Amino acid sequence: MTIDPHDEEQIRDHGRRRRARATQEQADIQAVLELPEGQRLLRRIIEATGRDRASFVPGDTGATAYREGQRSIGIQLTDWMTDAVRKA
Repeated sequence: MTIDPHDEEQIRDHGRRRRARATQEQADIQAVLELPEGQRLLRRIIEATGRDRASFVPGDTGATAYREGQRSIGIQLTDWMTDAVRKA
């Protein structure tokens, strides 16, 4: 959807929708974190991303980039979880 930067109502509406979506996403993560199964699943996913491992592969820039991409997903997920818990 394209927003007219000169239309104040469109800008306000877009901001309201964005805040509502962020609130819903936090509520979704909070709901998952309330379950022991959800906590275990998220831990497994984060471990699989290699968030806490070095992503550098000597002599292989492609593998390094791939691992760094995986790692960035783990970091993002951790950030979402931290935000959701902080705002609970």
